[in-house]
Amino acid sequence: MQFDTRSLWIYLHFNRLQLDLIEANVALDHVLDADSHASTSSNKLKGTKHNAITQQTNSSDNKQQTVRVTSDIPRAVVDTTANKLCQVNQVALKKGIKLNMGLASASLLCSDLQLHEYNPDIESQHIINIADYLYLFTSDLVLAPPNAIILRVQNMLDLYGGLTPYWLVIQQALNKQNVHYVAASSFSVQAAKLLALSNQGVITGSRKNIEKALQPCPLSLTDIDTKDIQKLARIGVSVFADLTTLPIAELANRVSRYSMQTINELLGKQASKVKFYQPLPHYHDYIELLYEISLSDKLLPVIRLCLNKFSEFLLLRNAHCLSIELQFFQRDHHPKTYSFNSIRPIYKTPDWLDIIALKLEKIEFESPVYALSLTCKQYDKAEVANDDMFANKSTHVAALTLLSRLQSKLGKNKVNSLKFVEDFRPGNSSKTTSIQKHHSATAASPVFHDRPGLLLNRPTPLQLEVELIKGPERIQTGWWDDNPINRDYYIAQSSDGQQVWIYKTPEQNWFLHGFFI
Repeated sequence: MQFDTRSLWIYLHFNRLQLDLIEANVALDHVLDADSHASTSSNKLKGTKHNAITQQTNSSDNKQQTVRVTSDIPRAVVDTTANKLCQVNQVALKKGIKLNMGLASASLLCSDLQLHEYNPDIESQHIINIADYLYLFTSDLVLAPPNAIILRVQNMLDLYGGLTPYWLVIQQALNKQNVHYVAASSFSVQAAKLLALSNQGVITGSRKNIEKALQPCPLSLTDIDTKDIQKLARIGVSVFADLTTLPIAELANRVSRYSMQTINELLGKQASKVKFYQPLPHYHDYIELLYEISLSDKLLPVIRLCLNKFSEFLLLRNAHCLSIELQFFQRDHHPKTYSFNSIRPIYKTPDWLDIIALKLEKIEFESPVYALSLTCKQYDKAEVANDDMFANKSTHVAALTLLSRLQSKLGKNKVNSLKFVEDFRPGNSSKTTSIQKHHSATAASPVFHDRPGLLLNRPTPLQLEVELIKGPERIQTGWWDDNPINRDYYIAQSSDGQQVWIYKTPEQNWFLHGFFI
């Protein structure tokens, strides 16, 4: 799609995205460990109120100390193709580590430097997650993987009342993502990209201020072909200011057609061709563990982190789902994928975690897990019913929650329910069926409303002293399948108040067949 050169764009460059993800996971992991340690200590310490207060204070101190120690660790991400550091945190910078420094030099300069291999796929996936969140506040987004997002601002200015309030909303959304970024605005995508890559964080709608900020920006950071960059450097053109001094015709004779197109976009003489991002109808999140885990129960804190993000994703969209998939990546074996289902649509972390924990305790991994992913292939909008404000549905919700847990624990095919059959004989009036088929079935006939909740496998001779309440209900049927019955059923009440279901045969014999519960 092509736009004129009057459209204002903002280029968001996430210059240390993978490192931000690593440090966020480290901090959350230590907080979870502190919570787990505090919980274990609280179970052991059962004493005076003074001990409880002391323990809580120590737990808080441990959390703060853990986060502080984590932030004091120098970290860097290594680009193994060039054997150089491509992302460095502030602690490493203070110790003399610099971007694009060789791996050998960095190791000699800082012996405790923690290194992580650069993976563009991780950044590309997280860019999609950030775009999904920004899509709630701005309409036109362009993905520039692995570490950039482009925003078309022009059509949002009237909605927010100008650039300043619009950018304030975008900043607040980005701050919740806990990522570092450099943002720059311009009236062309290429110019905004050059400003952002040059760390010229200029957010303005003034063409004069944008052109002033562009002057010292090096052309080596643009999309101009490398060979053409060298040709231009030989004639003294190395920054944007030099580019504006040469006639367009002379530039066209020196560079390729692709580079000339890029230059025209930089100068605002040619519109950009972009493809806007449309959120996918599914959710996917990938998290790489800081250390390998072999025991399934130790994965629950990590799964909780994934579910928290997924729950927020659904909440912002007023949605819920019935099924999710967890994929566990093993060190020496193929990934294992498991589906987790719920009878009722849910979105909250505790609800999903209960279902996952029951099934996860039976899972054994062949080798340690180094990463996991959470996928939801379909989620639906939550529909709010206009019910009576005094209606109480807690019993129904609890029943559906119980069914979900039973299916997760025992297996989907091992949990069945009873379904009424159009047969008046008590032993043949119901059969087992799957939960899904049961929910789609029609309601039972009113004839069966007076049947007891507990039916004996075999009727026994009546030995109780009872008083008849309702009846008789004659059941005389079954002649067609050689299993005929001829009985008069009554609802009775025993001396202790228990309602029972009894019947009388043509021989005047009385039998007990069930209890009302």
